[in-house]
Amino acid sequence: MKFPGKRKSKHYFPVNARDPLLQQIQPENESSVSWVVGIDQTLVDIEAKVDEAFIVRYGLSAGHSLVIEDDVAEALYQELVRNNLITHQFAGGTIGNTMHNYSVLADDRSVLLGVMCSNIEIGGYAYRYLCNTSSRTDLNYLQGVDGAIGRCFTLIGDSGERTFAISPGPHEQAASRKHSGSGDRRRLGAGADLLPGPLQAGRADAGRHDEGY
Repeated sequence: MKFPGKRKSKHYFPVNARDPLLQQIQPENESSVSWVVGIDQTLVDIEAKVDEAFIVRYGLSAGHSLVIEDDVAEALYQELVRNNLITHQFAGGTIGNTMHNYSVLADDRSVLLGVMCSNIEIGGYAYRYLCNTSSRTDLNYLQGVDGAIGRCFTLIGDSGERTFAISPGPHEQAASRKHSGSGDRRRLGAGADLLPGPLQAGRADAGRHDEGY
């Protein structure tokens, strides 16, 4: 039996109509792309096996964590290298590790701001830091400094007890020295001296706006 007139048909899921859920998702364009950025006190974790005399010689307390001066850290490191006592050298730092892990897991770019030795010795701690960090982590904004970066020594004694010796490196001195300048620099906050120029200007403008300048 044929009904008069033209029968109207419509797909249950209209192929020409956009999914209302997808309409809420806006496609990304080049201007809206953002990256994860971290500011860190660049630090290398150095592990070595030593005897008790080594701990005493550098004025350390077995089983404890102490902050040591840069010259002591350099002498300690050179003795470890000279006697081939170092077992591992890892890229450390809480933020640095976070940037590395994010880039590895997300296969995406991250940016690390901090300091790095201007003179990098092949096989040294700074060299190991760069080698052990994901290639997706952008290190191009690290600022070169004379001397060592931060180092955290994990010294394992004959009994297996761990003693920690920490040398913060030049980051804190550089930050405090640069922040002692103009008031605008102080308003940028900790670590702002490590930001590239355009980012510093943006942070300064935001600070002036907040204070009604």
